[in-house]
Amino acid sequence: MKTVRQAVRFCGFFAIFLANLPAYASPKIPQPLLKDSLVYCTSASGFSFNPQKADAGSNMNVVTEQIYDKLIEFDPVQNRLKPALAERFEVSEDGLTITFYLRKKVSFHHTKWFTPTRYLTSEDVLFSLNRVLGKVDELPELNQEVTQKIRHPMTADRAHFSYFESIDLRNKIATVSAPSAHMVKIKLSEPDSSILAHLASQYAVILSKEYALQLNADENLMQLDILPVGTGVYQLENYVQNDFVRLQPNPRYWGEKANIGNMVVDFSTSGTGRMAKFMNKECDISAFPEPSQIASLKKEQGYVVETAGANLAFLAFNFQKDKIKDPALRQKIAQSIDRERLARILFYGVADIPQNVLPKALYQEANPTSYPYQPDIRKKNAESDRLILWVIDEKRVYNLHPLKMAEYIRSELGKVEIEIDVRQVSRAYLIQQLEKGTADYDLILSGWLANNFDPDSFLSSILSCRLKDAVTNLSNWCSLEFDELLNQAEKESDPNLRLPYYRQIQALLEERLPLFPLLNVKRLLVVNNAVENVKISPFGQVELSKIKVK
Repeated sequence: MKTVRQAVRFCGFFAIFLANLPAYASPKIPQPLLKDSLVYCTSASGFSFNPQKADAGSNMNVVTEQIYDKLIEFDPVQNRLKPALAERFEVSEDGLTITFYLRKKVSFHHTKWFTPTRYLTSEDVLFSLNRVLGKVDELPELNQEVTQKIRHPMTADRAHFSYFESIDLRNKIATVSAPSAHMVKIKLSEPDSSILAHLASQYAVILSKEYALQLNADENLMQLDILPVGTGVYQLENYVQNDFVRLQPNPRYWGEKANIGNMVVDFSTSGTGRMAKFMNKECDISAFPEPSQIASLKKEQGYVVETAGANLAFLAFNFQKDKIKDPALRQKIAQSIDRERLARILFYGVADIPQNVLPKALYQEANPTSYPYQPDIRKKNAESDRLILWVIDEKRVYNLHPLKMAEYIRSELGKVEIEIDVRQVSRAYLIQQLEKGTADYDLILSGWLANNFDPDSFLSSILSCRLKDAVTNLSNWCSLEFDELLNQAEKESDPNLRLPYYRQIQALLEERLPLFPLLNVKRLLVVNNAVENVKISPFGQVELSKIKVK
């Protein structure tokens, strides 16, 4: 009953703020929270306290990277996997078994809503992995009636794990077992070199089974996704929805301790507002800055940290439409969009022109002749060339101004007498129409974010036959040749042996043109001069614990 009382207090805490949202429309961080602190201003888009349930292809907020740990992590500097909760791992000679050896005496967070009675064991890893595989028998799903009655705004359908479904993890992993308290064995259905990259992704966090069982006994399992308990370097102190999260160092952290005693992550403003807050010294670091405002930054105000982004903005062609199946029309559309000018007028030099479907951060080989800009206005188009372009009305790293980009595309295609009707839609509406089979678009403006360095997961998510008609494969394109090349690449553990397959895949995609790559947008942070040791990965990860203030 202790957990129930704690849950009621915290749910009441959230309810107070939800009921008074207008009063917090443009808040300032309370002064007492700013002592020994750093304020990191970012976007609330896609925010969730449980990365397992985040939408595939979304950028998890920096908060959960501090709260949770994974078995292994990817080091973008060394370009290799490194230990995290697993001190080491081994892959069997046949490539079918991965064995993880866990650290000992790793403590879960001691919070106002949960006090662990034991250290991390293999049982927590089994619970976390089996949960996303849908194999947790001792934690029955909430029934629909209960879910509807007590659903929290931040709580998604418990049975839905978008990322793991998009990579078909359930069929890739045959079993997960625990031979001992600090050993975990994963048996694969077939050799797959991408599994380790998936386990190092932002989604593959390790939860506390003890916390989940305690909540389940109190019929309050949804709290698992609202009040997080992890093993990370920071732990949640308090949260005001859409305003800020306050993190404090985990005093029992197994690794290097955090440098800053009070980390405040501010969600309260747009990109323009964040930059204004930064200039007014209300933010020490500002993420997702408006590219047009970066030029106004003076040296005495701060500096910019940037890296190539593992993302892609693209224009997808709907292969369910007969007119779009005409390769000549697709080629004409692709050759009529000036991507250099697009990058210049919307991104002010902080976006690269892709020469492959794979972002440069994942695949270094370039072909300057790919996707040339060669507009052809000699042939007058038929009336049937009037096309419908859908644009999803949400800001993402790869597209900060989706409607502006759609209008730019309409203008470019108008020059070659292809008329475009632009229709702005929500992601919820898009999903609904896809499920009904009534998504009436010829073209759709979207994009994808990588969360690890594995090219296979990036390509399969947006183009594989398995996801045809799904919200990730918006081209509704299916090529058995493409799928077979991906399958062959996945079986090779040596990156050099995978390269020939990616060359063939790029040539195939350039020829068939299911989608037209538009931009790779750089990852950017604007940083106060008093703050040092700030780094951002191509996936947007920032280690807040490593940051120092002079």
